[in-house]
Amino acid sequence: MGTKNKPGAYDCYENAHDDEPMFVLLARDPLAPMLVDLWACLRQHTRGHCGKVAEAKDCADQMRTWKSGQL
Repeated sequence: MGTKNKPGAYDCYENAHDDEPMFVLLARDPLAPMLVDLWACLRQHTRGHCGKVAEAKDCADQMRTWKSGQL
C-alpha cells in the first residue's frame, strides 16, 4: 500500500503514461474506503485476483483505520 512518502508497488504517478488522466482518493474522503473496496471487487471479478487487488483491499482497510484515528 502506498502513501505520499512511501509509494507502493502500484504507484499511479510512477506508472502513469505522459498526460494520462488519473483520479486519486484520499482516506479523509468518507466514500474512499467503500469505493476502493468496490473497485477491488470488480477488478477481481473481471481479471482475477492479483497483487493490485490485494493492495487495494489493504488500502481500504488502512483508510478506515486512519479515519477512525482522526475522529
